[in-house]
Amino acid sequence: MAHNFRTPIGAMSENQREWFAMALVAMVIADGEVSQAETQTLVQSISFIKNPTLVESLKKYISHQTVPNLTAFVGWDTLPKNRAFMMLDLMDVAISDRDFSPKEKEQFLHIGNLLGMPKFKVEELIEYGAKATLDMPEEG
Repeated sequence: MAHNFRTPIGAMSENQREWFAMALVAMVIADGEVSQAETQTLVQSISFIKNPTLVESLKKYISHQTVPNLTAFVGWDTLPKNRAFMMLDLMDVAISDRDFSPKEKEQFLHIGNLLGMPKFKVEELIEYGAKATLDMPEEG
């Protein structure tokens, strides 16, 4: 089952989709503890990647818990809403284990910077994510 993204994946170039997939992986392994929930969410999330070589590369990052090296996102300079959608989708993946660790917050700030997002907006999203984890139902 594919993840329902706010980010318009269909409007992305192949390079943008690759960047987004690597950012998703970076968020999941940022805290060094990859939970089952995060892994499941991530596998569903990267189903938009059709290049088998890239999929294998992403799986290696996960299995070795190595954060991919991201560079600045290219494109959508006139579409800040789409960049914000990416941040919200990255947040969903990061908090899928009902935790938003300091290392994940640090990675989220880094990715926001690479997307050219104003720091205060990224910090607002971090507060939103931290609050959202408190409102999540307990696993039962």
